[in-house]
Amino acid sequence: MSRSQDVSFEKLEDLFRKAQCGDKEAYARFLKELYPLVKRRVQQKLGDLVDCDDITQECLIGIHRSIETYDPDKDLKPWILGVIKHKLADFFRQWARRNEVDLEKKDMPVTKPDSTTNTRQEGRVWPLIDQLPEPQQRALTLTLVSGLSTREASLEEGISEAAFRKRVSRAYQFLREALSEELEKDFGE
Repeated sequence: MSRSQDVSFEKLEDLFRKAQCGDKEAYARFLKELYPLVKRRVQQKLGDLVDCDDITQECLIGIHRSIETYDPDKDLKPWILGVIKHKLADFFRQWARRNEVDLEKKDMPVTKPDSTTNTRQEGRVWPLIDQLPEPQQRALTLTLVSGLSTREASLEEGISEAAFRKRVSRAYQFLREALSEELEKDFGE
């Protein structure tokens, strides 16, 4: 992180300590100043995979719920980054589980609906998808990008629906593991 962000965290630490002592105004300022930092971190991890606002809010809620666990004698930055890391891991776990269980429910868009730039180079997910074997890449592209049901996609691929679901499942497993490793590296700063 840059020096200006470290200065921001020093200011946040002061506000957070005051908030822990019951200063509601300091807590409101803390959340207002923390929001763009958290959102930027979430966007770095997800790119255009989804709308980052919901996950940013989940991170802020996690910080709010964990306020009592923060030790004022320790740095705030690693504590906040830890909360973000866990919320992102929860998101990827839920996303993968939801897509493994019922691939025909496309609850999670591949990109933000209002995204004007929908290129494979953005975010961290597409480079990982590019590392998948070609059949798994096609499986994700057919279901998530083209919007085909697993039945339609399996017919297009000329394989059984069960075999197609297995391809998608293996692709999600690879992405979960790869993203988890990236998050571990990033938060080991």
